[in-house]
Amino acid sequence: MYGKSECINKLCVIKEMKIRTINIILFVICFNPIFGQTSLIIPNKGIEGIPVVIDSTNISDVIEIYGTDYTLSEIASSKRYKYKKIGLTFQIDPYDKNEIIHSIYVEAPFKAKTEKGIVLSKSTMNDVLELYNEEGCFTSKNYVWRPQNGITFFIKKDPDKKGYNTDEKIYKIEINNDGEFGISSRVNFEFNSEPVQHKIDNLIEILKADSFDFELLSEFWNTEKVTEKESYGLKKRIVLSRQIENNLTQENIEIRIAGSSYNLNIIKSNKDLAYLKLTDNKEQKTLVERIENPQLENTDLNVYTYGTFCGFTGTPPDKCQEMLGLVQKKNYNKLANWLKSINPEIATYGYIGLEFLNQNGIEITQTELNRMNELRKSDIQLNTCQGCIFGVTEKISDVLTKKNLKQIYRSFEQSGWLK
Repeated sequence: MYGKSECINKLCVIKEMKIRTINIILFVICFNPIFGQTSLIIPNKGIEGIPVVIDSTNISDVIEIYGTDYTLSEIASSKRYKYKKIGLTFQIDPYDKNEIIHSIYVEAPFKAKTEKGIVLSKSTMNDVLELYNEEGCFTSKNYVWRPQNGITFFIKKDPDKKGYNTDEKIYKIEINNDGEFGISSRVNFEFNSEPVQHKIDNLIEILKADSFDFELLSEFWNTEKVTEKESYGLKKRIVLSRQIENNLTQENIEIRIAGSSYNLNIIKSNKDLAYLKLTDNKEQKTLVERIENPQLENTDLNVYTYGTFCGFTGTPPDKCQEMLGLVQKKNYNKLANWLKSINPEIATYGYIGLEFLNQNGIEITQTELNRMNELRKSDIQLNTCQGCIFGVTEKISDVLTKKNLKQIYRSFEQSGWLK
């Protein structure tokens, strides 16, 4: 049995729920387009009389008003809740933790007009262009659009024909608060990093497992590939795959997810893990590093770029600049250590540095000459840059030719990198 006060409280709650339900029903009826009402569109804000405000209202509030009879579509950049029966679509940013409405789309059977007189389903794109003194539109395969401050107008086009007809009627209008060039508003936006962290944590768990399992890692990649085009889709790209010395295989993987970037460097000895390192590129932080092969202790296994003048500005890569600094300091011992590295880029830079010292009268010992002779014959691929093009591979033997070395030396000398 309930007490008197408890019964009263329960009755109050029930009464309040009934009133709220009735209000929602009345609201939907009042603004249902079948009653013939034409609603006024307010750019940057919303629709007059409808309590959904751009950059303010949460999608949960929309669902509370209109219910769950919507179609949800999601791509990497947007998440849309379409109420087809009433002609309203509400868009949020899938990365927004607050799930705030940033766009409202109206189309038939909804009836709407703008304060400047453009009427949905009646006015044409030509009317829009004349009203705003514009020329031309933006096009896609199936539709054409013309954005203005806080509002965008759409017409349909035949995908099989070139061009479009500005006498086509406006079939859809978007209300937004987008910035210049159509960049989506970030008012009340808060990036939701939890899904990113969840996926990276799953990857870290696999990489840290006591008994490393390549099959488990492969399953992780396959699972993520299915949803890579969705928001928070994890995209894997193999940047470099090569054989290096001591029968080792190296694979360098770039991982991208929702604007975050990671690098996974894996080295195998036959089918067993020899080394791996997962790096957060933005934070320049090592998340996981494990050395399974004791021979790789104290070895720099990072993937560097080999090149002379890279990028738009034509600047030597960082490791190349370090090598040139060692040459100017005549640091033979450091360059000799580089020469002996199993890291292909470091060994190559070591060779070039010693060659430059030799051209300036410093004699190279037989031990280093023997190692240099090995490298000149090596078919190991280098991670190179050629001008502005990165990620090109080239054999060590093709780089360390006498003709190429002379040309490199002359280029560095003329450009002031060697003094």
